[in-house]
Amino acid sequence: MRIATSTLYAQQTAAIDDQQALYAQIGQQISSGKKLGAPSDDPARIAQDLALHTAIDETNQQATNVQSAVSELTTTDSALSSLTSVLQSARQLAVQGSTDSLTSDQRTALGAQIDQLLQQAIAVGNTSYAGHYVFAGTTNPAGPPVQQQGNPTSSVSFSGNGQSQGQLVYNGQQFALSTTFGAAFNYQSADGSPDVFQTLIALRNTLVNQTAVDQSAAAINRPGAVVYGPQGVPASPAPTTLATPNAFAVAPVADSSGNFSITINGTVNGVQGVATITVPPGAAIDDGVGPPGGTSVVAKINAATATTGVTASFNAKTQRVVLTGTGSFFVNDAPSPGAANSGNLTKVLDLAPQADFVQNVSTQLGDIDHVLNGVLSARSVVGARIQALGTIQNQLQTAVTDNTSTESSIEDLDVAAAVSKFSQTQTALQAAYSTTTKLESKTLFDYI
Repeated sequence: MRIATSTLYAQQTAAIDDQQALYAQIGQQISSGKKLGAPSDDPARIAQDLALHTAIDETNQQATNVQSAVSELTTTDSALSSLTSVLQSARQLAVQGSTDSLTSDQRTALGAQIDQLLQQAIAVGNTSYAGHYVFAGTTNPAGPPVQQQGNPTSSVSFSGNGQSQGQLVYNGQQFALSTTFGAAFNYQSADGSPDVFQTLIALRNTLVNQTAVDQSAAAINRPGAVVYGPQGVPASPAPTTLATPNAFAVAPVADSSGNFSITINGTVNGVQGVATITVPPGAAIDDGVGPPGGTSVVAKINAATATTGVTASFNAKTQRVVLTGTGSFFVNDAPSPGAANSGNLTKVLDLAPQADFVQNVSTQLGDIDHVLNGVLSARSVVGARIQALGTIQNQLQTAVTDNTSTESSIEDLDVAAAVSKFSQTQTALQAAYSTTTKLESKTLFDYI
């Protein structure tokens, strides 16, 4: 059998090319530390590797989203922590102020401290994160959503809404990224209780002005019934009168003349003044008509304010009557003119016979505790979300670690084995070069 010279050369050249390619491939793998560099290296493993790359990228993005949510919730929790401190400080000052032993200047100083706490509470309400206000809900106000009115602050306005801000969705779970303004500050509470700002404003004014308050100890309406005040819209019920059956927790019982009378003993500019307020059974608790023409219980009491220093109002949400004066005042049932006995109006309105400054401060401790409990409740919800998201972060990190380990087993090179193979390939390539050199020195006639 004859072998052509060109055939020998072609075979040796192909063998050398294969060894050179293998030599270069192994060298590249050792240099990069990776055994997969192109789809042609191992198509099946490359497909698995690309799937792992995609999964790792998606998981890292989820982890980034969760971390951002945790950061925002942590900002919210920090704000609520500050608000908790504000209310705890206010409570301590209220306890200090609930004594007769303080001078007027000392009470004024306590009131000034309460006013500072009020400013801090407003600042907390305007807490921002990443360019938006965390308590503003789904709105995006141009300026801080909580604005103070008056100097000193007499009220606040809120330009946000009552929605929770933002949502993170993970595996079907939804996580609100904040709490609502209503939950955090008891703002516009359905039960009519004062919000954080109203509570601090009332406490400051009480300390500075030595305000006395006599408020219904409980709702004056019968359970399941409603005592209506001024008519708000044409379709709303008319104001409730004392003669309305089954409306009041304590049934009104008039005196022998058929009327109800109370005496209010208060002070105006240090001068004692006593007034008797008489109303018939047909009188409303509050019809919205002020003095001098008003005939409701509230209007009649306010008509005598110049004498007693006491003003009245009716809170339709809490179903309570509130009497406000300065220093101290007394409220008692009295016989109407010509009557032999007294009615029970103070029991119907659930009023205490005496109201004074110290009692008012003590009562406001309950308001502080109420809003403080609301803040703590909001913090517990936010804290639970942070904890849940922390668990999700750990799960995502574990998933990334596992996928990265699997990816490494596919991509990473066994360096020791590769170096050995590289050396073997180098030896084989050198042998191929040597053999080819010898073959090139011969001709076809050497094989005949």
